[in-house]
Amino acid sequence: MKKNLLILFGVCIAFFSLAQPPQSNSVSNGNLFNNQGTTTLVLDSVQLQLMDKDQIPAADDVEELHESEVRQQNNFKKEADTYKSSKARIKSNSSSRSASAAEDMQLQQSVTKLKGVAQTPSEQIEANILYYDQGNYNADRAPQLMEALRLNPNHPEGLNLLVANSLVTGDTTKVLSALQKFKALNYMPESMTCYARDLVNSVPNNTTLITHGALDTYSAIQQQLALPSTSIDIISLDLLQSPQYRALLLKKGYTIPVQSIVDVTYLGDLIRVNPSKNFAFSMTIPSDYLVQFEQELVPNGLVFLYPNHWSNEQILQANEHFLDSFSYMDCGVELDESVAALKQNYMPMILTVETLSTDKSKEKRSVIERKKIKIKQKK
Repeated sequence: MKKNLLILFGVCIAFFSLAQPPQSNSVSNGNLFNNQGTTTLVLDSVQLQLMDKDQIPAADDVEELHESEVRQQNNFKKEADTYKSSKARIKSNSSSRSASAAEDMQLQQSVTKLKGVAQTPSEQIEANILYYDQGNYNADRAPQLMEALRLNPNHPEGLNLLVANSLVTGDTTKVLSALQKFKALNYMPESMTCYARDLVNSVPNNTTLITHGALDTYSAIQQQLALPSTSIDIISLDLLQSPQYRALLLKKGYTIPVQSIVDVTYLGDLIRVNPSKNFAFSMTIPSDYLVQFEQELVPNGLVFLYPNHWSNEQILQANEHFLDSFSYMDCGVELDESVAALKQNYMPMILTVETLSTDKSKEKRSVIERKKIKIKQKK
């Protein structure tokens, strides 16, 4: 039966590697740095000058000022787009959450330039948010983030980063407040709540859940805070780039690898230097991270458990329970397309039951097939 589990793991890897949401999964609608749902009238520097009756420039001067402003705006937009494109490419890396030293230096030069050329309030908001973003959740850059949110309290990416900053500093009150606002403004799909409930329920007591991006982390944290009796810890691979987050985990009793780059090797080291801990890997984690543990992983609902201390009977019993009790992201609302692929993460659980069950009756096969059909449905 051990051989069956190894074969099963290979099949599971193939399924859940196809089910990844965008690696940068910061805000579900993909428009990370745009104001949405708000209309704010702001005056730029040229407009303010024109309002001063004592300093009304001549027509030629106005045209020159306008052309200068357009050039500055174009330069800002070009630099901001270049930064965001580079950052998105880095976050889509399936084997690392961190930029290389050269990439990091280039990105830092870019956000420093943006801070210098930002003129209008909207540019200043974006420059401050990108400056914090480039710090990889270093809370020392929080003042820039707070300034951006002062100018636009509902900025989607600003709120996303506020949740992250609250998590890395361990401010539970601010985490809850920011998450509530984040969700109230529809920046987190409702279906993620159902997914997170199934995800957290997949994690045994006294186990550490490792998550990957923003949405899986935030929704799981929100579910954990709603159930204060739960005895699990949640660690985000993405947030591990933050020095404050690492310090927080040290205080909680974890040993933290010293290397700054968070990648496949880093995860392996983190697991190995904490041998007294039990871990559960969210199936949102790319398979590149998990193949190093493949002989000791076992599917359990929406996670892979490590190390595997369970018998085949225990594995089957747990997954059969999940098979019947999970929501399969059916929250009674239309499934958001941005996270619909996560339904495929239920497949390893179904395959586990199918492989380990000794009940090969027509009725049992029918139940399994209905579950497979359910995760293929687009609701």
